Amino acid sequence: MSEYEQTMTVRAAPDEIFAFIADVRNMPKYLPTTKAAQPQGEERVRVQGEAHGHAYDSDGYLRRDPDGNRLEWGADEGYYSGWMEVRADGDPGSSAVTVHISLRGTPPGADPSKRPSDAEINEGLIKSLKSIQNYLEGKGGKEEPSAA
Repeated sequence: MSEYEQTMTVRAAPDEIFAFIADVRNMPKYLPTTKAAQPQGEERVRVQGEAHGHAYDSDGYLRRDPDGNRLEWGADEGYYSGWMEVRADGDPGSSAVTVHISLRGTPPGADPSKRPSDAEINEGLIKSLKSIQNYLEGKGGKEEPSAA
């Protein structure tokens, strides 16, 4: 299993950031490779996109903890899970957003030899956080990783 984590400061209140990231309709705005996301019930989501030449259409869980400003998610197949948490960072009007993912194996139908490198995965996490920052600070939109 591989673990990856990145944190970035966003100039917005924790509740505002959490409301943005917890809305399934916003996921394609900040998740690199994700082109569409649809809610499928209270704690279910379907995401579609393309990563490293592999199209995906995956169902999974999405758990929201508004009191803790935390999201947890994972693919039904068990190869991917993660969480995102928003905390006030001490500077009024700013928050620290942390994203963490765990990878176990490869997605169904994916070529294991085309697995992204650790650097590419970390770049994807940073671009995801940067996209959140862009939207909430009015600096633009989604940033795609160079090797998506």
